[in-house]
Amino acid sequence: MGQAKLRGSREERIAQGKARKRPPEKGGYVSTKNPIGMRFVVEDVTLDEDEEGFFLVQVIDESSDDDTSALGDELDPEEWFTLVDRYGLVKSEAKM
Repeated sequence: MGQAKLRGSREERIAQGKARKRPPEKGGYVSTKNPIGMRFVVEDVTLDEDEEGFFLVQVIDESSDDDTSALGDELDPEEWFTLVDRYGLVKSEAKM
């Protein structure tokens, strides 16, 4: 009998984070899939020292980046890579 997996459990998210790419760098990201040109800013990345491969990404849409009252999102590795895959996010050279 195999081990049962809990969908969305912390252990599963950590395993997926390890299997995927490295945490993103801070800075601007732009979508290459529809809607093309959508922009996000990674404001901070927090690495979990106790759990290798687990991190949190603080992200906000670029148009709200300078608005101190705007709320961004905090994404775990699964959520970050889902966003990257869905919109084809790539690091932009400079904030536009």
